[in-house]
Amino acid sequence: MARGKPKAIRIPAPPLAWWPKGRRMTKPVYNRLLVCASLFHEGPESRVGLHHRTGLPISRLSEICGELLRDGLIRESVVAPPGGNGRGRPQTLLEIDLRGLGVACVQYDQDHINAAVTDLGGTLRWQRRWDGPFEEDAQRRLRRIARAVTLAVDTAPKLGVRIVAVGAADPGTVDIATGGAVRAVNVPGWQNVPVAEALRKATGRPTVIQRGDSWQALGEVSFGAGRGAQNALFVTLLEGIGGGIVERGRLLVGRDGSAGEIGHTRVSEDGPPCGCGGRGCLEAHVAPARLAARWRQLPAEQAEWVTLRGEMPNDDFTQMLQAAREGDARAREILAEAARALARGLGNAVSLLNPERIILGGRFVQAGELLLDPLKRALPEYALGELLQGIEVRLAELGETSAFLGIAADARDRLFAYPSIGARFGEAEANL
Repeated sequence: MARGKPKAIRIPAPPLAWWPKGRRMTKPVYNRLLVCASLFHEGPESRVGLHHRTGLPISRLSEICGELLRDGLIRESVVAPPGGNGRGRPQTLLEIDLRGLGVACVQYDQDHINAAVTDLGGTLRWQRRWDGPFEEDAQRRLRRIARAVTLAVDTAPKLGVRIVAVGAADPGTVDIATGGAVRAVNVPGWQNVPVAEALRKATGRPTVIQRGDSWQALGEVSFGAGRGAQNALFVTLLEGIGGGIVERGRLLVGRDGSAGEIGHTRVSEDGPPCGCGGRGCLEAHVAPARLAARWRQLPAEQAEWVTLRGEMPNDDFTQMLQAAREGDARAREILAEAARALARGLGNAVSLLNPERIILGGRFVQAGELLLDPLKRALPEYALGELLQGIEVRLAELGETSAFLGIAADARDRLFAYPSIGARFGEAEANL
């Protein structure tokens, strides 16, 4: 009987899928994905164990596993003792070689571009940073970002890492459907920029863009202060406030990808002006430049100018924190007021999202207990008591690497999704 072409099956495309709509997947590719997904989600296993997990014949599994071993996608890890009554030969376990697969990452804002290579096991393997400020139009800035991430892709083979995807951490709001940066309040001119398309053309790799704060949230939950939590809220303080939401271990991104913009939730009716054009935003109340300006007792107009421009050149915020640690009453009072505004914003988020953990990053880590203690005292005033029960408030652990690790966590979840649920990586999966 003559053999025909491999049977093709249609895979439903999930939201944010990187598998092109309408593309057909062959049965051999499906089986390879199934084996990889089983090893990733259920842990190392022998060929016999994979037969019981997947239902694939031993002969076919031997062929698939041999191919995956040769391709460097899986490796032989340990030798397990024989099962049952102890008779028979020991069995070699197979596992995904997460250190051999990785992502090229780029994070950028007005003053910095930071490129990295991170393997899917969560190890930062290479990083390079360029400092600005980059006072240029959006297209020139985009070309600079593309060169940075291309360097990361070109460096990866020297590290023994195969790049399966590129991830961009954007400083503003994004549209994940188009892969575009919509607007960054603190980066003039950064509006409606086709970031993902440009990076995909530059590197030849599937590319995803997400708010940097969201990537940080996923990084902390996967590898940092959020380990063990499935539902977490991440909030970070730099010149402004950003946030990200993890629901059941995955990013909660909203309609376009901008869910988590807690900094622009209103915590007062006629509070200080914000860089977004509104008034009374949480970001405007807690911005380090505003707190430092109040501590220095600058005139109202000058304090407003400083707040809208961002951090003061001599970093008075750090000096204010040091003064507070040394007992400065005014500095402590300002931080307590900031903690109360933060508690109002977080209390609303707790009522809406019901997280099990709140993670505070950026300059919240620098402030430490100076903000954490008054925040914990104020939170019960702004959220239902039963929803606060069991919530842990922790300081972030990963620092600047959290966004890169979040990209890696997202990539491995996409790459090793069970194909019956929906493949998520396009060309990357075709090469598995």
